[in-house]
Amino acid sequence: MFLPLHIFEPRYRMMLDFCMENGGEMGMAPYPKNWVGAGLPPIPEVVGYGHIIQKESLPDGRSNIILEGIGTAEIVSLDSTDPFYIAQIVRREHQRNKNVSEALKEKIEELLVLTKRILLAEGAEEDLILKMNQILVHPYPVDFIASLIYFDFKTKQNILETTHLETKADLLKSVLLGLNLGE
Repeated sequence: MFLPLHIFEPRYRMMLDFCMENGGEMGMAPYPKNWVGAGLPPIPEVVGYGHIIQKESLPDGRSNIILEGIGTAEIVSLDSTDPFYIAQIVRREHQRNKNVSEALKEKIEELLVLTKRILLAEGAEEDLILKMNQILVHPYPVDFIASLIYFDFKTKQNILETTHLETKADLLKSVLLGLNLGE
């Protein structure tokens, strides 16, 4: 998955420079919805991380980057929080869509059908729907589908944090069934 980002705040410019000088990896944590308080907002124990695959520096110091998602990681400790978080992490190994049972393949195919129905109801073009069949060979099809569909953030975070593919598929299936019934 690819995430285009526009880096403009001074502390995030510094963070980008730090990441580029240290291998090009960057973690991403969600900002807590409706968070109000003094100091830094809390971040979850499990975050996404990726590799900066493209950086376009603009004349005024801002940058446009593309972050390729690699996986999730558990924060072990925070080395720094000023001006941005620097953490020690342990990468989490997620089960890949490879050599899986026929039952799990069928479940992933069902997720794809449910997703297509939702996207068609939302006005997606037929060309996109046809290309979605490629998800069946994606190494992380459930994560990919979860990133396409809008639903409750905490539920989505729970799905993305789950490492076991079948459990992850079951969680997403219940969400997609609810969305399909809501049409």
